[in-house]
Amino acid sequence: MDITVEYTAVIDGDPQAVWQLLAAFEDMRWHPQVNGSQLASGISGRVGAVRELSLTDGSTVTERLDELDHTRMTLTYSFQGDPPIPVSTSRTTISLQPADGQTAITWQGDYGVADSDAAALVTRVSREMVWPATAQALKTVLGR
Repeated sequence: MDITVEYTAVIDGDPQAVWQLLAAFEDMRWHPQVNGSQLASGISGRVGAVRELSLTDGSTVTERLDELDHTRMTLTYSFQGDPPIPVSTSRTTISLQPADGQTAITWQGDYGVADSDAAALVTRVSREMVWPATAQALKTVLGR
């Protein structure tokens, strides 16, 4: 079954500052749950680039940059290899919008899951853990 999960956070400050961090796809060292971040294959800043993230819990996540639009400030990525959540397919789009001197950042994940239990877990992990932690990390690194 296919599900879509969304989450939006607002960060004080200019969207360009947020975008600079996110658009440097292979470099997530600014995130406190990421011990290491590197380009595993492809060309830095180009669609097709694959990043490997070493997390503080000892796990590794591999993601491919599928779309990148600097003008619209959107990027889309997908899990490669063994995903950290129970999904058969994944496609997550991050988009930024100016919001009265702030930045609205929205994640939209489209996932293939086996059943309603997996759907509930993926939804909870995305909305309550991963994306809020990333929004908070962005706020922290930008001093907001």
